[in-house]
Amino acid sequence: MSRALPERLRRLQAAASSFATTHLGPLGAAGVGLLAFLAMYGPAALDPTRLGWLLRDDFSQHLMGWLFFRNEPLRFPLGAIEGYLHPLGTTLGYMDAIPWVALLLRPFSAVLPVDFQYIGPWMCLCLMLQGASAAWVARRMGATVPQQWMVGGLLVLSPTLLARMSMAHEALCAHWTLVLLVGLHLIPQRDAREAKQALGLALALCVFAAGVHPVIAAMVLALALSLCARTALERRLPWRWPLLGAGVNVGVVLVLFYVLGYLGTVRTLGAGAFGGFSADLAAFVNPLGYQNFSWSRFLGTLPRQGAQYEGFGYLGLGVLFALWAALILVARDAPLVARQWRRLVPLAVVALGLGFFALSSHITLRGELIANLSRLYAPVMRWVEPFRSSGRFLWPLYYLLALGSALALIRLPRPTVAPTLLAVALALQVFDVNLGRGHLAKDGPAWNVPPSEALRAAAVGRKHLVFYPPQMHDGSGRGCRAGPMDFDSWAYRAYRLGLTFNSGYVARLDDSRAQPYCLGLDDDVRAGRLDPETIYLSIPQRLHEFRAIRGTHCVKEDRLWMCVLEKDAASPVRQATP
Repeated sequence: MSRALPERLRRLQAAASSFATTHLGPLGAAGVGLLAFLAMYGPAALDPTRLGWLLRDDFSQHLMGWLFFRNEPLRFPLGAIEGYLHPLGTTLGYMDAIPWVALLLRPFSAVLPVDFQYIGPWMCLCLMLQGASAAWVARRMGATVPQQWMVGGLLVLSPTLLARMSMAHEALCAHWTLVLLVGLHLIPQRDAREAKQALGLALALCVFAAGVHPVIAAMVLALALSLCARTALERRLPWRWPLLGAGVNVGVVLVLFYVLGYLGTVRTLGAGAFGGFSADLAAFVNPLGYQNFSWSRFLGTLPRQGAQYEGFGYLGLGVLFALWAALILVARDAPLVARQWRRLVPLAVVALGLGFFALSSHITLRGELIANLSRLYAPVMRWVEPFRSSGRFLWPLYYLLALGSALALIRLPRPTVAPTLLAVALALQVFDVNLGRGHLAKDGPAWNVPPSEALRAAAVGRKHLVFYPPQMHDGSGRGCRAGPMDFDSWAYRAYRLGLTFNSGYVARLDDSRAQPYCLGLDDDVRAGRLDPETIYLSIPQRLHEFRAIRGTHCVKEDRLWMCVLEKDAASPVRQATP
């Protein structure tokens, strides 16, 4: 008994030491991500029953996608939504509602509160995974636990990720997938087993990204293919393994795009203004973000063109310091770094290629046009136009510089110097990155108010809520835009009443269906052909058209006029105009 006790203690100590070595670094870095989220949004954003703060920018669009999906039966494509923009319909993907999360929660919808959102928890999780992923890569590169925390903290404070959160682009906050894939390129593959694990993880990331956002999926796929090329060059596996991996990655993404409705549900994926939403050549040192917000407390902002906030890529003073130090160390140990060319070249080619695409057809420096490549892009415009916000494709190069320079500070200098360099880089990043006033989850205007008693009474036995004229459009201006702009508050009321809604904003809209619907609705109302199962919300300027229809009852409802055809009315006809 006396001998068994010390043996058990030794085993417990060994298990604790193994846990600390394996998990404390990523867990601590995830904690840094949690603290950053709380500093930026506040704990209120983590309350899934609070919706009031989501009526700003694009948050309301994404929220409506999830809410209306809850009222839908599951159908193909997965995530199809017929009740929003009815009768055209849309999908979770085109509502930027993070299809995988919505599909995961859908079976529990009946027990979830009526007011339920996952946007805040998702953004918090993305920040935590950003830190954990960077720390995990650092651990695989031989970093100590404190060094893992510092690398994770440095990547958590990436202004390009924090900017996406402030811009209400939560689906685009899954930057940790890019960090992980960049890291998989840099981590040594010692044998065939580790090479297979890397390829398997890349495939899993492709599956995940395809159900998050198509732009993230495109970058993840490009990096996964780059990892296949790296594996082939290093010959840890027979060539057929990376070749098969590349084919499976492409096939899986395309199939999932079809299954989730990104492909085959709209006539065109194109979008206007390609070349405007680009990155500037000075993006890495320009802290000017969305709505003229500066992400640096120390550096001055540089000029840029108006829509180039999509190409925002400020690294931060800490990463810029790490990059400067890493370049010096790489120059000193150039022969050692050159021997790793099989690991680095595929990643560098893909990151630089995507970075070039981020500049688009109109290359600018400090907002001034220095090269017009429209002729170069003209033959492939059909394929690149769906990614008109090309500036986002700067992110793989961004994370190659950020993560690569941090890892270089671990691997290349003397072990006694590395912690100091990392600490200086992290301190500079902490003092430089401007998180603003914080608590961005404060409630805005009271838009998510329950339906009025009059609206509830009118909804009994009816199926549809219709704006007249409609307000349905996408980011390229396609659709019908004559209706009121406060459609989200009415969409919320339609959701609460289980009604369909004919207006809204989506990422892509099929204009060949939208225009005939809007014109047909005009014709129906003017001809007196009203649907008794529909509640019409008319702007005051069009109220006379309803009052001229026999059997129609209209009352004022929150700055609009609610009109219904009485169910016991005879076949409606238009009254003679006096």
